[in-house]
Amino acid sequence: MRNIFILALVSCTILIGGCGSKEKMDFYEQTKSTDLSDVTIDTLTLNAKETQVKEVLGEPDFTETVEEPPSTYYIYGEDEKLYDLDIRLVDGKAKRYFLAKNIVHSDLGDLIGKSEQAVFQTFGDDYYKRMDTGTNVIGYIDKQNKINMEFTVDETVTGIILSEVE
Repeated sequence: MRNIFILALVSCTILIGGCGSKEKMDFYEQTKSTDLSDVTIDTLTLNAKETQVKEVLGEPDFTETVEEPPSTYYIYGEDEKLYDLDIRLVDGKAKRYFLAKNIVHSDLGDLIGKSEQAVFQTFGDDYYKRMDTGTNVIGYIDKQNKINMEFTVDETVTGIILSEVE
């Protein structure tokens, strides 16, 4: 009886863990490339210099420095935790943007609040889907330019992440 209980416990753990979140890179090989080279946040692209970020968006409302991995986050919005935009800077260059509200001039930001069908119409059918901490994610990969873009979707798009493929 004890062995059956242990076997059931192990099986449940495997089921829960095995069907859980997958990392975006788990989909890299099987996802066709989509050209994301024209995607910007206002006029900013990945690897924009810190000075360019400040010129376009102004001084951040909050900053956070992290030791591992060494990076600085510029946070724009009224609340440090429920922000509109955060930008991860590494060595003075923007390596990731997370847009939660359309506060900047950006066609990309216009997708916030729209359906996943609007995402497909804009970026096409070469995407992957995954779950991340209970949230649906639609992702695109530009293999040539080493760009990844993910949309968090509840009933509508709630956030957009633009980052380098690492």
